[in-house]
Amino acid sequence: MTDHRARPTGDRIDSSADTDRREVEDEQLAEAIFGDEHPSARVADILADEAAHLVADLPPGDPVGHGGHGRHAAPERAQVSDSAVVPGGGGDPAPVTPADGGSPRRVRITPPEAQAEVSADDGEKDDEPISIADAVREQLGGLRGLVESSLPVLVFIVVNMTTSLKPALWAAVGSAALIAAYRLIRRDSVRHALNGLFAVGIAAFIAARTGQAEDFYLLNIARNSGGALLCAGSVLFRRPVIGYAWRFIAEIPPAWRESKGLMRAFSLISLVWALMFAIRAGVQIWLWSQSNADALGWASLAMGWPMFGACLVFTIWYGRRAIAADAERTAAVG
Repeated sequence: MTDHRARPTGDRIDSSADTDRREVEDEQLAEAIFGDEHPSARVADILADEAAHLVADLPPGDPVGHGGHGRHAAPERAQVSDSAVVPGGGGDPAPVTPADGGSPRRVRITPPEAQAEVSADDGEKDDEPISIADAVREQLGGLRGLVESSLPVLVFIVVNMTTSLKPALWAAVGSAALIAAYRLIRRDSVRHALNGLFAVGIAAFIAARTGQAEDFYLLNIARNSGGALLCAGSVLFRRPVIGYAWRFIAEIPPAWRESKGLMRAFSLISLVWALMFAIRAGVQIWLWSQSNADALGWASLAMGWPMFGACLVFTIWYGRRAIAADAERTAAVG
């Protein structure tokens, strides 16, 4: 019987050889174009260079494209300036040439850690403590506060000497009210003015009830007597009040009572204040007992801010010396 099945041709038999030959020709062509380097590696390098140029042309922080929303938005980047330091590069910033052939520019990228350090430095500058002199001046209202607190008493003395008690009381209260109103109109701090108005109001009320002009100073006499007892008693109980006042206004070590030097200094200062208050109270009580309202008024003004200012200057001078000496001793021991 004759076999009529188709037999494979020579072309089909040689197909595998043709495939091998074409692969060899492709490799030779790629070698001629790209050189010895593998084509895939060369293509990857070209794409990386193009991507670097595209990123260099974008303004700092701008999104990719023009929309800036969705998946095309670029992530937030570090702060960029005209010169850039590549992380890990260490040295001068490298120039970046835009893809359009423009002039090269340098980009400096500030890492987040550096920005945090700058913010911390700014916070430390803002938190710098003020001096004890500035703090006391703020508490007293400055020179203006001293004048305004003395003005109602001066008005009372003058009006009482020229007229009588009731006009003097109204004039003192009215002057204190005018000072407070003036501060309100100017939108200044009214704390000291209101305190003065309250004190003058109580003093006027007492004098109006008793009908004696010298009783206008009873509140001041009581305040000076209480100050003397407070300062002397705090030293007696080893709790010098000036130390607590200093810590409230300015900065001293929390364990200042454990320092013999600071305890000795603040106790001495407290005794000086006690002596000042005692002198004031003694003179005022003697003049009050003599029913000499005019002399009592002038003595109150004379012994007011001058004696207070002298004690304040001594407090700041001696207190600073004591704190500095204690800091030196602590540093030497440490």
